[in-house]
Order: sequence, then C-alpha cells, then structure tokens
Amino acid sequence: MKNGIKSTTMDSIASLRQMSKRTLYEIFESKENMFKEAHSYFHKKMGNSLKEIFCSSGNVMEAIIRCFLFNRDLMSNVNVDFIREINQYDCKPDINSENSFRDSHFLHFNDVLKRGVEEGYFNEDINLMVHSRMLGIQMESLKRMEELFPKDISLLEVYDSIIIGFLRGICTEKGRKELDRVIQQLKSETKLDNQD
Repeated sequence: MKNGIKSTTMDSIASLRQMSKRTLYEIFESKENMFKEAHSYFHKKMGNSLKEIFCSSGNVMEAIIRCFLFNRDLMSNVNVDFIREINQYDCKPDINSENSFRDSHFLHFNDVLKRGVEEGYFNEDINLMVHSRMLGIQMESLKRMEELFPKDISLLEVYDSIIIGFLRGICTEKGRKELDRVIQQLKSETKLDNQD
C-alpha cells in the first residue's frame, strides 16, 4: 500500500521478512498469488474492524463517521499507484453475479442505510441500491486520480468530498444536524479538511 504493487518486488519482501527469496516462493508461487492472499486477509481483517465499530457505536450516523475515519486513516497511508494498480488483480467479487453480489459490501452498506432510515438520519424515499452503487462508482474514480483531478487536489480531499457529499445528499434534517456536529468536531481536532 505504501509503495504500490509494481514497485514492491519479491526481493524487497523477502528482505523485509528476513528470509530468502526461494523460501518466499515456496510459500507463494508468484507475486500475484501472494498479493491475492494478502488482499483477502486484509479485507477479512478490515471487515472485522468495521463490524466492531458498528457494534460499539451509539447510532448509525456515529458508526458511519467512525468507519469513514477508519478508512480515511488507511487512505492516508496508501500510494495512489496502489489504488490504480489493484485493477490488474482479480480480487473483487463479481457484483453482477447474484451470489457474490449478496456477499459484497454493497448489500452490507444497504443494510446500514436501512438502519439509518429507521433511526431517522436518512430520507425514507431514497433508492438505497442506486445510492450505494453511485457511491461505489465515485470511489472507483479514485483509481483514475491523475486523469480526473488536477495535481493540487489530494486523494484525501477527493475521498472526504465523496463521503461527506454522499451523506449530506441522503440525510434528513436530524441527520444533517448530527453530521454537521460531527464534522465540526473533527475539524476542530484537525482530522478533516475543510468541507464548507
């Protein structure tokens, strides 16, 4: 994540782990195989962390913001090359397949949005599937940062704008008040760039 996938060699990984490259190839048959295993492990670990955040949050808005900050901390350590290069590896579930889509983060996120509607933070008349798909498409645009955005705009600025804009667009008045309160708190703690 720090150096990008292409720039990370089997030699550098073997050296970092203080093992021979031969031993590394005995564990993983290729760099691609190693990356897929690491990617799968990372997502399971991240999923567990996000579940823990939801279980320990007082309401859905607090949970979403805490998850947003968790992902933001990860993004702050990610090389843009890594985000772009990840497309070369077949790691994601096929969202057009009924079974794999059911297991994807889209449906989990829809459940979160439904909970937000029940708690009065999000509008009842929103099309949850459309909104979560639109958010997914916007997040995919981060892989094409250099094509879509000028160099003076950072990855975190775009990420913040996507998430905050998405939430503001679906919030009720109660949701906007809670979101604005949390944003002001985060600004004062300098965890967020200016979102005005």
